[in-house]
Amino acid sequence: MDTTIKVTSIHLVFALIAAVISAALTLGWFGVKNDVFAFFVAVIILYFVGKFSQKIAGEEISGFSQWLWDGIAPFFFTWIISFTLFVHYL
Repeated sequence: MDTTIKVTSIHLVFALIAAVISAALTLGWFGVKNDVFAFFVAVIILYFVGKFSQKIAGEEISGFSQWLWDGIAPFFFTWIISFTLFVHYL
């Protein structure tokens, strides 16, 4: 499987997980209702997923531009859309 596909799909799966956790924090399921904290949880998850993907991809993906379009942008857009849907419909 191509490295780009692996990195992007890993980021998409974890973006959905981050969206559920962020929505739970926004809705107060854990006893805390804070939108800012929910955003920072997503950023922390993005950081660790990036480190995990870097171990998998190794040196095949280099440069910030490639990481931006293969990991960060798909994560961000998937998280935003999923988070909005989860907050409104859960």
